[in-house]
This record gives sequence, C-alpha cells and structure tokens, in this order.
Amino acid sequence: MQVIEFIQKFSNPFLDWFFRIITEAGDTIFFIVVGAILYWVFDKKFAFKLMISFLFSALINGVIKHFTKKPRPYEEGAEAILQRTGGSSMPSGHSQGIGALGSMMIYEYKEVKWIRYVSIALMILVPFSRMYLGQHYLEDVIVGLILGIFLGLLGLYLLSVGNPDKEDIRAFYLIPLFILLMIFFPNNQLFVAGGAYIGLTLGYFLEKRYVKYDTKEVWWIQILKVLFGLLIAIGLKEGIKPLFKLIHGNNETLENIFDAVRYFLVALWASLGAMFTFEKVLRVNGEKRFIKKEKVEVTN
Repeated sequence: MQVIEFIQKFSNPFLDWFFRIITEAGDTIFFIVVGAILYWVFDKKFAFKLMISFLFSALINGVIKHFTKKPRPYEEGAEAILQRTGGSSMPSGHSQGIGALGSMMIYEYKEVKWIRYVSIALMILVPFSRMYLGQHYLEDVIVGLILGIFLGLLGLYLLSVGNPDKEDIRAFYLIPLFILLMIFFPNNQLFVAGGAYIGLTLGYFLEKRYVKYDTKEVWWIQILKVLFGLLIAIGLKEGIKPLFKLIHGNNETLENIFDAVRYFLVALWASLGAMFTFEKVLRVNGEKRFIKKEKVEVTN
C-alpha cells in the first residue's frame, strides 16, 4: 500500500487523463484493434497465433483470480482514480495482457525498432498505470507481467514447433480445456476468453480451407478493410449487448453465457466473416491477379 500511496501523491488532472488512456492498452478493445489490423492487413498466421496465445493467457489469468480473491487497493484505502473494476487484484489482467501482447510483438518483429520500443514502453507504463489508478498493488502487476510474457511466448512456441502449418489444428486441442474451466469456474472473464477462443479457432480453420484470404491489397482498400471490419466487430460486441441484457436481466449465469456468445461472434467475424467479405467485395488486388493471369494465358 505504501507504494500506491507514494505514486498517488503525484496525482493531478493531466496524469489522471494520461494514465486512463495508457491503461486501455492492456484492455480488450486495444487487443481487438491490434489483432484485427495484423490479421486483415499484414500477417494472418502470426496474428492468429498472437490472438490465441493472448486468449490462453487471459484464461489462466481468470483461473488464478478465481482462487486468489485478493482485494484491490481502492478497497483498502487507496484512491480509485479510475472506475471500480471489481474482481480479484492478483494477478493484474491488464499487465498480463500487455506482457503477452508486447513480448509476442517484440519476438516476431525483433528487427523493427519502433515496434520494440513502443512494446517495451507499454509493458512499463500499463502496469504503472494500474497502480497509479488504484487498481492493483506492485506484486499484482509484476506477477501479471511475468505471466503474460511467459504465456505469450509459450503459446507462440507451441503453435509453431514441428510442422509450422498446423497451427489451426493445434488450437483446437485447448477448446475442451476452455469449456471445462467455464463449467467449473463460472467466471465472466473465462466465458469471454472461451467464447472468443472458440470463435477464432473455428473461423480460422474454415477460412484457411475455403476462403484462403490474401492480406495483400492496395493501401486505400487496406484502410477500408480495417474501418469496415472494426465497425462490424465493435457493433457485434456492443450493439447486441443491450438486447442480451434484456433477456438475462440480473442472472449472472445467463450473463456469462451471453457474453461468451457475443465474443464468439466477434471472433468468428474477425477470422471468417470479415475475410469472406474482403475477398468477395473489396478485391481490387484479386481483380489485378485475375487480369495478370489472363494476359499470361494470351501470351502463351
């Protein structure tokens, strides 16, 4: 608590605003945006591995929180600069999330200096922001960060070792684990991670075999893909939430199930629906390949 109290002595409106923004880099929306851009524009295989590893890390975080049930600093006298998030303080989910995301980005793009620098900066600032905002203790963010780095790199390794083209099949192996943990540990975080994991794995498996999406495209189409794709993804995440709320009311079990369904749909859209739409509607590059093929046939 002394560390939190010391940090919060420097609280002021500018730092409050700054760390409220920084802390979002460890949250779900930031992960969705980064994952989607990588998935649709740059490298869908690495993006799939990154998202699967991230969700597996989130699963482990939810299981640990279920057992620790540690009070948060604002529950023991610290100032809650951010809204009260609830749940166990150990380990920090935001710190674990940015640890997983940052370490995987550094590993994959080790030769790109700005990615390395930004990732390292966020891996320092996000955990610090959780303490500044009164959400976690020092030990919470340290454990979360270490777990995130370890689980992120472990996930990349397990999905890549041996045959490098079997990442979609290997991802299926963990689905029974997600389902069992969702049954025995009815934690909302587990349902969210489980729904997203199943949707992502199923969508990627089907897309890889039947859509065969190519990320390469002209720059303005790339921008359209990201804007359109994210609009639908966020619409699925937030748009159907009020409807589900009307159905489940205050029933916690039904709320968990409907949250799993929402994130299943978001992940299925990102890994299959968006890919299919981009190939069938926004396919300028595809037309160019078709024209090039015709010219080769005429020449021959």
